[in-house]
Amino acid sequence: MMIRPGLKIIFFLALRGIRKHGFSSFVAVFTISMAAGLFLSTWQINQETRRAFNNSANGFDAVLGARGSKLQIILNSLFHLEESPGNLPWEQYELIKNTSGVRRAFPIAVGDNYHGYRLVGTEPEMFFEHEWKPGQKFTVKSGGRIFSALAKEALVGAFVAKKLGLNIGDKFHPYHGLDFKEENKHQDIYVVVGVLESTGTPADRVIWVPIKGIQLMEGHDKSMAQTISAVLLKLNGSAGISLHTKYNRQGDVATLAWPVASVLSSFFDKFSWFQKVLEIIAAMVAIISCMIILLTLRSSMNERKREFAILRCLGAPRKAVTAVIIWQSLILAVAGGLAGIAMNLLINLTVFQVIRDKTGVVLEVFNPDVSVLFVIGIILIVGLISGALPAIQAYKNELSENLKLNS
Repeated sequence: MMIRPGLKIIFFLALRGIRKHGFSSFVAVFTISMAAGLFLSTWQINQETRRAFNNSANGFDAVLGARGSKLQIILNSLFHLEESPGNLPWEQYELIKNTSGVRRAFPIAVGDNYHGYRLVGTEPEMFFEHEWKPGQKFTVKSGGRIFSALAKEALVGAFVAKKLGLNIGDKFHPYHGLDFKEENKHQDIYVVVGVLESTGTPADRVIWVPIKGIQLMEGHDKSMAQTISAVLLKLNGSAGISLHTKYNRQGDVATLAWPVASVLSSFFDKFSWFQKVLEIIAAMVAIISCMIILLTLRSSMNERKREFAILRCLGAPRKAVTAVIIWQSLILAVAGGLAGIAMNLLINLTVFQVIRDKTGVVLEVFNPDVSVLFVIGIILIVGLISGALPAIQAYKNELSENLKLNS
């Protein structure tokens, strides 16, 4: 009786081969998932961090800071990282506030913390007037309010409130400096009067207080009472160009960090080499997985020579035998690809949580794009290539040799 194996039988035989070499198959799937997950995460982390950091500037177009690095000014003023490059006299704030083309200007002062979370002094108007994203101003959770300009009151970011368990009515002592040290406790006592609704930006990781509170804090140098750390700016039209010329090219007192997106982009470009290194590692892992699939299939084929020969004797054409090998390779590749997407999610969850904890910037864990389709396509090609050589060998094998009993 002649048989013509259908797709179901071929698929069954392919699965049988995978089960028979379970450990090798698992290793092959795991290495494919590692390569796919690493490549996808490398791409997505790079793209998502660029997008998220640009969107986390809280709606400000520029920052005026002390003479120094634009990047340091932005990281310190908008992302509350790094140290301030220096201070500006209060007059610089008054000057730029009244400059043509400046729509909004808000001074900030930094230099204190509470259990490692920074206190940032500013004017309460920032929370009443400024839109941290188009059409949306900062909002306070029910029962709270914005601090008063001359009171020792605090408005706590959502992330800080959650981590430290701060609620309306709680009192705390600030600590001098940006790093928490018990011996640096100030005598001043601040009262929490509000908790900000979460914004998914660095503003969530800050305790906001009146700027006068920072300037006149007990223990601070009296000469700093009329200085600020930076000025956050919202500009009209092309005002940035004239301000850039005024401060960066002609002046020597302050630095205008503008435009924010461009400065951040140059920052990420400095780490492009690291992305390439990870891509090379992913490619090497992919090559290793390809070799493991190849070895698994060759081993499977050698152990199943008699099985394939019997199928041939029953009328199965050569192409049916080669189809079993190809399908076995494709199943491993598809399983590895699906596991790679899961690996990608796991890596993203871990890395994005670290980024959120350290910067306050919230990134989307899974944002499907063409990179997923690209990687899946590459994996299928790898599966076909890995199965091609064993399939060709199976196609060429002679029945007389495969039916011999092993001695």
